[in-house]
Amino acid sequence: MDATQFSIAFFATLLTGEAVIFALTFSAASSWPSLRAIDSHIAFREWVLVGWFAALFTGCGLLGDSAISATYGALLFLLANVFGVFSFVRLFGLASVGGRNRLLRQTLASALARQGAEAARSPEGPDNDAVINSYLGTVSQAVTSNDPTAIRHLTGQLAEAEVPAGATEQAVALHLDVLHRLARAALVSGADPTQVVACCVVLIDSALAHIRRLADPAPALGALSRYLAWLANTALLMSVRGVASNRAARELVALATDARLAILRHVDPDPKSATTSDELGTVFTAPIQVLHWFGDFAEFHGAHQPSAMYGVHEILTGTKFMGNYWDGASVLTELRRGLYGPGALRTPEAAAAREVFGDETEFDRFWALVSVNALATLRDARLPHPPELLRPEFTPDSQLLGAYLRTFATHRYCATAEQARAALLSLVSRADVPGSPAARIRAARRERYRVPAPVVEPHQRPAAMVLAIACRLAPLSPSDTDAELRAFLGGLSAPARRAAAQLAARVLPGAAEPDDPVEAVVSGLRVLQLVGAHTREGA
Repeated sequence: MDATQFSIAFFATLLTGEAVIFALTFSAASSWPSLRAIDSHIAFREWVLVGWFAALFTGCGLLGDSAISATYGALLFLLANVFGVFSFVRLFGLASVGGRNRLLRQTLASALARQGAEAARSPEGPDNDAVINSYLGTVSQAVTSNDPTAIRHLTGQLAEAEVPAGATEQAVALHLDVLHRLARAALVSGADPTQVVACCVVLIDSALAHIRRLADPAPALGALSRYLAWLANTALLMSVRGVASNRAARELVALATDARLAILRHVDPDPKSATTSDELGTVFTAPIQVLHWFGDFAEFHGAHQPSAMYGVHEILTGTKFMGNYWDGASVLTELRRGLYGPGALRTPEAAAAREVFGDETEFDRFWALVSVNALATLRDARLPHPPELLRPEFTPDSQLLGAYLRTFATHRYCATAEQARAALLSLVSRADVPGSPAARIRAARRERYRVPAPVVEPHQRPAAMVLAIACRLAPLSPSDTDAELRAFLGGLSAPARRAAAQLAARVLPGAAEPDDPVEAVVSGLRVLQLVGAHTREGA
C-alpha cells in the first residue's frame, strides 16, 4: 500500500510538472500545428492511458478487497511512472526555444514531403496540407499582432526545415507565400519593417538555396524575380498615396533591389563580385531556362535589367559581352550577330541556343515579346519619387530608364515603317509555334508559384506591342531621323495610336504633354537619346 501511494504521488507530480512546463513555455508560435504533434513527440496519451488503467485496477482492488487487482494496479503505476519520466524528459527538451523550433521544423518538413508526394501523384497539384494551413494561419496571426519574436521563430522554422528533394517546389511556393504575407504586413498592418525585412532576407536566402536544387530552376527563380520587382513598385505606389509609411517602403525597396542583385549572382556564370571559385557558375543548365527567367526578370521595371543581359549573353554564346550599355553598347545586337551573323560563333553554348531559337525569325519574335511585357509594366513616370526611396537602380532618372528601354530598342530587326508594320502584324496575329521558346516557357510555367504579380501574355497588351515595335525605329541619337517612326505610327489606326500614346504617357517622361498621339510617342522615345550622350559629347 505504501509503494502504491508513492507511485500515485510520483505520477501526480510528473503530471503537474508537465502541465506547468507547457503553460509557461508554449505559445501559438511554438505549437502551431496542433497538440497532436507535441503529444506524439512526448508519448503523452500512452502515459495517461497506462495511468488510467493503473487507477482503474487499484480502485477495483480497494473497493472489492482484491489483492490481485490492487497488485496489478501498483505494477501499472510503476509502468506509468516509467512512461512519465520518459515523457517528462522529452517535454523538458521542448521547454527551450531551440527544442520547440526543432520539432516544428520536422513537422513542417513532413507536411511538405506529403504535399510533394501528392503532387507527384496528382498532375493538378495538391491542396494545402492541414499542417501548412495551420502554419500560415499562425504566420498571419503573428504579423497581425506585430509580434517580432513570433515572426522570427516562424520564419526560422521554415527556412531551416530539411525538406526532401521531392518537395522542393512546394517549399519554394511556401517561401513565396510567407514572404508576401510579411511584406504586406509591413506595408499595410504597421509591422516593424526592420524586423520584417530581416526575416524576408532569411526567407529569400533559403528560397534561393532550394531553387538551386531544382532540375528546372527557371520558373521558381522567375517568379521570385517578378515578385520582388512588383513589390518595389507597389511599395513606391503605396508610399506616394499615403497608404504605407515611407520607412516601410524604403526598407522593402532596398530589400527588393538587393535581392535581385543576389539573384543575378546565382545566374551569371562569372559575376564581377565573385571572389572564390564557389561563386562561379550558373544555376541554369539549358538555354531555354535562362530565356524563361529573363522574361520574368524584365517585368515590372525591376532593378538591374541591363546588367542581367550580360549573363544571358554569356550563357547563350559562351563568350562575355565586353561593351558598356551606358555608352550605348547593345547586348541584343551582339547576341544576334554572334548567333546568326557572318562568322557566327561555333561554341557549344551558341549551338544549343540556335537549336532552341531555330532561325532568326523566332529569335526576333521572342525578344520582341519579352520587350512587350517589359514596356507594359514600367513604372508610372508621372508619379513623384520620394527622395527616401532612391536607390542606385531604383530612381526616376530618365537616363536609367533610357538604358532599360535601349536594351530592347537596339534590337533593330525592322529598319523601315513597312517592315515594322509587318513585324507588328506578326506579333498580333501569329500564334506561337509549338516547340518555340515562348510556347515552351508557357508550358513550363503552369502557375506553380502563385504570387500577386500577375502573369499576362503579350498578346493581351496590344498597346505595348505597338510601343515595342516603335522603339526599334526610334532615333538613338539627336542626329538620327525619326521619319520611319512617324511613318509607322501614322499608318496605324486611330485607336491603336491613341492606345500607344496613353501607354507612352504613363511610362515615358515627356510623352504626356503633346496632344497628337504620334508626337506623344515620338517625344517619349527621345529618352533613348540620353544613353551614351556623354560619349557623344566627348567625341
